[in-house]
Amino acid sequence: MTSDLNIWLERLSSLQRKHMRNAANIEGIQLVHLEILRFLSISNKYSNTAQALCDYLGQTKGSISQSLKLIEDVGYIVRKPCEKDGRVIRLYLSAEGTKCLKRLEEALLPELPENEKRVSVLKDLLSEWQVRNDLKGFGQCKSCRFNEQLGQSKFKCGLTGEALSKTDIEKICQEHVF
Repeated sequence: MTSDLNIWLERLSSLQRKHMRNAANIEGIQLVHLEILRFLSISNKYSNTAQALCDYLGQTKGSISQSLKLIEDVGYIVRKPCEKDGRVIRLYLSAEGTKCLKRLEEALLPELPENEKRVSVLKDLLSEWQVRNDLKGFGQCKSCRFNEQLGQSKFKCGLTGEALSKTDIEKICQEHVF
């Protein structure tokens, strides 16, 4: 028998996807395109790749590749070689993609009051789910065990050794570990 927790999680997930699908339809794009735009708006410099996108959305390379081509042709994203490793292609929202996402975000769920208890419960659920199913983290750097605070606004990734800004630690990373 399905637990109450699973029923409520499923309902919350269904409602969110319904609202996202409606918003995407208004903009004339598919739900997966909205998911890609949202991912690119919140992913950090280690996670803005097609492979990370496949892992995040749980879709195949072929499916994601087709979606990326379509939204690139429309002008919503741009691909650029990584400065450190030219073999890696990074994905970025274009100015038009950012405008589109802003319109989409306005059509999505209204802002829900955020409080520490709600966030903590959701983080705990996510952490347990990821650990039990051996899934990649994709959490905010600020909650990662590798995040090191060096000063009031100075941070460092203990995994890569790179400096992180206050903006960086708000982004999600595929290497996140609670």
